[in-house]
Amino acid sequence: MHTTPHVHFNVLGPLEIWDGERRIKPGGPVNERVLAMLLLEAGRVVPVSRLIQAAWDQEPPPTAVHQIRKAVAGLRRRLPSGHELITTEPPGYRAVLSDGQLDLRMFDIRVRRAQEARTEGLPDNAVMQLKAGLDLWRGPVLGGTGGPVIDAVAAAWEERRLAATEQGFELRLEQGEASGLIGELREAVTAHPYGEVLRGQLLLALYRAGRQTEALEEYTRLRISLAEEIGIDPGPKLAALYEAILRGDPELDAPPAPQDTQEPPLAVTEAAPCTLPYDLADFTGRQEEMRRLTAAPPATGERTSPHILVVDGMGGSGKTALAVHAAHRLADSYPDGQLYLDLRGFTPGEEPLSPGTALGVLLRAMGVAGKSVAEYSLSRCAQWRVTSAHRRLLLVLDNAADAAQVRPLLPASPGSLVLITSRVGLPELEGAQELSLGLLTDEDSVELMSRILGADRVAAEPDATASLVQLCGRLPLALRVSAARLRKRPHWTLRHLAERLGDDTRILGELESGDRSVATVLRMSYDAMKPEHRAHFRLLSLHPGTGFAAPVAAALLDTDPHSTERILEYLLDVHLLMEFEFGRYSFHDLVHSFARTLPADEAEQREAAVLRLAERMLTELERACDALFPGRVRYGNAPAADDGTKTPPPEPQEAQRWFTQEWRNVVAVVHLADQYGLHWHAAWLSRGIGFYLHTQSYFSDFEQMARLAVDNARKQGDPELLCVSLINLAVAQWHRDLFQEGIASSEEALAIASGLADPRTEAACLSRLGVLCTSVGRLEDAVEYLARASEAHRVLCSAREEAQALANLCFARERLGRLPEAVRAGQRAAALAWSTGDAGIEVTALANLSLAHLGLERLEDAAHCLTRARALCEPLRAPALTSLVLCNLAEAELRAGRPHTAHDHGTAALDLARGHGSRARQAAAENMLGRVDRAQGEHRRAVGRHRTALEQATAIGLRTETVRAHRGLAESLRTLGDAAAADWHDRAAREHATAMALPPDAVVDPVPAPGA
Repeated sequence: MHTTPHVHFNVLGPLEIWDGERRIKPGGPVNERVLAMLLLEAGRVVPVSRLIQAAWDQEPPPTAVHQIRKAVAGLRRRLPSGHELITTEPPGYRAVLSDGQLDLRMFDIRVRRAQEARTEGLPDNAVMQLKAGLDLWRGPVLGGTGGPVIDAVAAAWEERRLAATEQGFELRLEQGEASGLIGELREAVTAHPYGEVLRGQLLLALYRAGRQTEALEEYTRLRISLAEEIGIDPGPKLAALYEAILRGDPELDAPPAPQDTQEPPLAVTEAAPCTLPYDLADFTGRQEEMRRLTAAPPATGERTSPHILVVDGMGGSGKTALAVHAAHRLADSYPDGQLYLDLRGFTPGEEPLSPGTALGVLLRAMGVAGKSVAEYSLSRCAQWRVTSAHRRLLLVLDNAADAAQVRPLLPASPGSLVLITSRVGLPELEGAQELSLGLLTDEDSVELMSRILGADRVAAEPDATASLVQLCGRLPLALRVSAARLRKRPHWTLRHLAERLGDDTRILGELESGDRSVATVLRMSYDAMKPEHRAHFRLLSLHPGTGFAAPVAAALLDTDPHSTERILEYLLDVHLLMEFEFGRYSFHDLVHSFARTLPADEAEQREAAVLRLAERMLTELERACDALFPGRVRYGNAPAADDGTKTPPPEPQEAQRWFTQEWRNVVAVVHLADQYGLHWHAAWLSRGIGFYLHTQSYFSDFEQMARLAVDNARKQGDPELLCVSLINLAVAQWHRDLFQEGIASSEEALAIASGLADPRTEAACLSRLGVLCTSVGRLEDAVEYLARASEAHRVLCSAREEAQALANLCFARERLGRLPEAVRAGQRAAALAWSTGDAGIEVTALANLSLAHLGLERLEDAAHCLTRARALCEPLRAPALTSLVLCNLAEAELRAGRPHTAHDHGTAALDLARGHGSRARQAAAENMLGRVDRAQGEHRRAVGRHRTALEQATAIGLRTETVRAHRGLAESLRTLGDAAAADWHDRAAREHATAMALPPDAVVDPVPAPGA
C-alpha cells in the first residue's frame, strides 16, 4: 500500500495532523469534518452523501457536492502524498492508511493484543496493552465538536474505550489489586456515573480493601441517584453484588496469590478437548469434496507424518464450512482431541496470528497450564511436538495466510489429521494434498436456497430462484446472504431481490446481511496482495468481456508473454481469476463487479491499456476475417491483419473457433472503445465483427454494431470510414426489415462515395441500394443499381462483391419475369462465389437461380441448385440462409406435384424465420405454405396463412410478398364463395404490381390441382 508513514493523524481528542515534527492544519471547518469522517471510517469507502451530512449539521447548501470535492482536493494538496492517502472510489472517497498512521487504529490494535494475551494466560501483558491503548486518548473523539453525524460514529469508539477501561480494571482485580484501584475507579465512575460495571468494580475494590461500609454507602448513593434522576433501580447484577457485600460472601475475597505447584510442565488434560465450531445444519452439496476429505488416510504404519489436506478457494466459497463439516464427520476417529484455530490470514483489520501465538492457544487447548507455556516461539514449537506426539488429533487450521504460518503448528503424530483452509494454494507445504474448491452446481445452489428459505417458497418461484443463483454466481456466501435477506423480509419475493441484484452498480451493496458481506470478503483478498499485483488485477479487470486468452492479457498489462503468464498464475493462485478452460481466463462475475468499485488508476494509464486492448482485438479480428471471409473488400485506411510477429494466418476452422469464442468479447470491446473515445478502433471493430454476425443471423447485434460504427465514424471525421460504416448499416437494416432506413443509409453512403471518387466504395453502395429497392418493389431501379454495381466490381476485379451484386440482380430480374437474364446473372454469381470460397454468397446465388429455373420450368436444374445450396448451409449454421433455401425447396416440390414434401420444407423454413426474427422470411414462408394449402384444397387454412403473410409484409413494406398475399387471398376467397372480398384483394394485387412495373403474370404462382 503506497502511503507516507511519517504523516500521523490523531482523532482520540481534538483532530491533529503531524508531518514529522510539523503540525498541519486541515484548512477550514468543511475540510476538517470531511477528513474526520474519512479517518473514523479509515479503510472503508465513505459516500459523498454521507460526507455532506457530516459537513453540515443543518440543510446542506445547493453546492454541497462541489464543496466536498473542493475540500478533498484541498486536503490532498495540504497532505504529503495526499492522492495516495485519500483515494477516489465510487460512490465517494477512502482514507488509505497504515496502522501506525492513525491513533484510532493503534488503540484498536492494543485492545486486540490485550485479548490475545488474556487468551494465552498472560494477564500482565494484557493490562500493559490496555493501558498503552487507553493512554492514546487525549479527550473525547475530535474534542466532541464533530456534529451529529460524526458524533454518532465517534460514540461507537467511546463505547470501545469504556469497554477497554472496564476490562483493564477487571484484569487488575483478578490479579488481586484493590486499594490501588479505588482512586482510578472513582475518576472513571465520575466520568460515567451510570456505568454499573465500573460501579460494581468500585464496590468490589472497596470491599476487598476492607472498606465494606463505604462500599455499601456507594451503592446507596447510586440507588438514590437512579431513582430521583431516571426513575429506575440498579440492575440485578449490581444488586446481587450489594447483597453479597452485605453478608460478607467469601466468594468476593481477592484471589490467592499464584503459588508454584508440582504440576509437570507439559501436563495435559485427560479429557479429549474439542474446540470445533458448530456444524451447519443446512450444509449442502460438495459430495465429491466430502468424499476426498473423509476418505481413510494411508495406514499409520506407512506414514511418518500427519495426514495434511489443504482446501483453497476464493473468498466466500465455503472453505471453512466444508472443513468444519468434514471435521464433525471425522471426530470419532481422532479420540485424543479435535481442535479448531482461526489463523486470521485474511481477516479485515487484523494481523495474521503469529505461529508463536497460535502455538500458545493450541497448547492451552490441550490442557498445558498457562505458566508452563514457554515464552519463546521456538520453545513453544518443541512443547507442541512433545504434546502432540503419540496422539491422534484432528486439527482444523482455518484461514491460513501461507505455508510458513502453518508449518510450526503441524502435530508430530503420524496418526493425526490436519485440515487447512486458505484463500491461496499452499504448494510449498510439504506432504500436503490440495483440494481447490470451486462454485456450487446449479442444483446444489437451488437446494441451499431451499434449505434456508423453505422448499415451498423456492418452489413457488423457480425462474426467480434460477436468476438469483446466476446473479450470485453460485458462490455460497452470496447465496447465503441473499437467503438471509429474504428471511428477514418475508414480504419480499425472490423476483424482487433478483431485480435488485440485476443492477451491476449496486449488486455488492445488496449482498450484505448483518456481519456478512461479499464485498468485504473480496476486499480481504485484494488487500492481501502487493501493490504491483493489485495494479495488474485492476488493469485486467478493464477487459469487458466474458473471458480472455494470454495474448489479450499481455496487451492490457503491456508485458511480455513470460511475465504475463506469471501474473496470471499468481491471480489464479489467490483465486481472483479463474481458468475455465486451458489458456482461457475470466473473472467471477462478483469479482468483476468488485473490481469496478476499486479506485481508478490514472486516466492516462487506463486509456493506454484500453487502446492496447482494442488494437490487439482488431489485429486478431482482421486475421480471422481474412481466413473466413477472404474475398471481402479492403479499403484504403483499413487496419492491418499483421501484428508484426509473422504468425501464419489461421485456417478457416481455426478462425471459426476464434469467432465462436470471441465475438461477444469483440462486441464488448467496441462499446469500451466507444466509451474511451477510440472512434477509429470502434468503427473498424464493428465492421469486422459484422461479417460474422451477418453469417450467423445475429441481426440485432449486427444492427447495433453498425449503428455504433456510423456514430464513431462521424465523430472521427473520416469520410471513407463513414461510407463503409453506412454500407454495413444498410445491410443490417435490410436484415432487420428496415428497408426505408436502409435506403437512406445507402443513399448517404453513395453521396459520400461519389465525393471521394472511389469507384470501389461507390459500387458497394449501389449494390446495397439495389437490394433494398428490390424489397420495397422498386424493381427497375434495383436492376439498374445492381447491374452498375456488378459491372464496376468486375472492372475492379472484386470477385466477391461482383458475385453478391449478381446474385441479387438474378432475384430482381426473376421478379420482373426476365428469366433468361436472371439465369445468366445467377450462374455467374454462383461461379464467382465458389471461386472466392464465400459459401454464404454461393447459397444466395443458387437459391435465387433456382427460382429463375423454376420460372422456365427447368425443375431438374432448380433441384440441382437447391441440393448444393442446402449442403452448403450445413457447415455455415446460418438460419436466415437455410430458411431461404427451404422455402425455395418447398416451391420446387410444389411445382413437382409433391405438396406434402413442400409442406414439410415450408414449415421448417417458417420455424427458422421465426427463430431469427425476420418478418420478410416469415412472410415468404407463410405465403409458400398458403399455396401448399391451396394445392391440397385447404382454402380456409390458406386464407389464414396469406392473411398472416399480408400483415407481415405490409408492416415492413415488402411489396413482392404483399402482392403474393393478395393474390393468394383472392383465389382462396373466390373458391370459398366470397367474391366481393376476392375482387378487393385482386384489385389490391394489381395496384401493387403496377406500382412495381411488373408484367401481368410476373408474380402469378402456378398451383397444381389438389391431388396432382
